[in-house]
Amino acid sequence: MSKRLGVFIVVTTVFLAGCTKTDLPPQNLDPNEWMQTRQRSEVAYADYFSGNYIVQTPQGFAVVENWGGVVPRDFDVLYAHFQFMGMQTIYNRTRNYFTTGRVVANWLTWGEAWNILDMISR
Repeated sequence: MSKRLGVFIVVTTVFLAGCTKTDLPPQNLDPNEWMQTRQRSEVAYADYFSGNYIVQTPQGFAVVENWGGVVPRDFDVLYAHFQFMGMQTIYNRTRNYFTTGRVVANWLTWGEAWNILDMISR
């Protein structure tokens, strides 16, 4: 009986380890409402090879890791909670689309932002 339980646990663990959750940007959002409740930032630098980018916020710079969405271009205006680290739904006002990214670090100087971008883009 314990051998069956062990096999069941192993199979279940392997199965659950292969499952991932994909967070898609919410549907049917009103961009005007979104922009009123989020922080306005501008893309200071976009690494098109890795998809990661640096945004300039009122508190300094933030580094964003792209999660499979469209990579913004330099000087695009974005709206999100860049003052908080973690997964974010980001609205690109310049190009009019929502995407998903992870704020890796924030409240940075330009040099600190470059160092972190370099570390996560390797």
